[in-house]
Amino acid sequence: MGRKTVEKKRYVDPKVKEKYTIKLMVYFQNNGLENFSMSKLARELGISKTTLYNHFESKEEMIEAAIKHKLKIIGEYQSVLENITLPYAERYRKSMLFFCVQTFDISSLILNQLEVDYPKIWLRVQIFIRHVMLDLISYYEIGIEIGMFNNWANPLLLSMNDQQFFDFLANTNTLKDNNIEVLEAFNHHFKIKFSGLIKK
Repeated sequence: MGRKTVEKKRYVDPKVKEKYTIKLMVYFQNNGLENFSMSKLARELGISKTTLYNHFESKEEMIEAAIKHKLKIIGEYQSVLENITLPYAERYRKSMLFFCVQTFDISSLILNQLEVDYPKIWLRVQIFIRHVMLDLISYYEIGIEIGMFNNWANPLLLSMNDQQFFDFLANTNTLKDNNIEVLEAFNHHFKIKFSGLIKK
């Protein structure tokens, strides 16, 4: 007879796990997703490997938790984009500035590694991006309907233009190499887009 598999008991405090998840995201942002060991992560977090395994069963679970947490934070843009107490263009400016600042932390390096090595987590990112695009299309459509934007504007093309800008921001080296801050890049994008979009 073979040995019976003993299921390890895990003691997970959701608040403690969230604290570790935030630290993990910072670690991944600084180091990427490749070539990390549980020992190194435990040292970085200032805890034992046993404690780490108590909250996360695998490296993939750590990465998934970190990305899921980050997407939840980025997703807060939506409440601002839909805030009817703000002027219409200001809704875009504030929500997308928040979006850009938050997504700037997720470099193209991390996104590429997710796509290649963690397809399940990458799919979560793709679904999130699709939701952002649908939110923006809806924003532009309503703006045209209420007479805020010129009616020649194409909501799909406008949202695709935003996506190109977000992709540009993900390549953090481009901004760093040219000493351009995220705020400066976003303000430039906003002024060019809305100078021709808003009805005079």
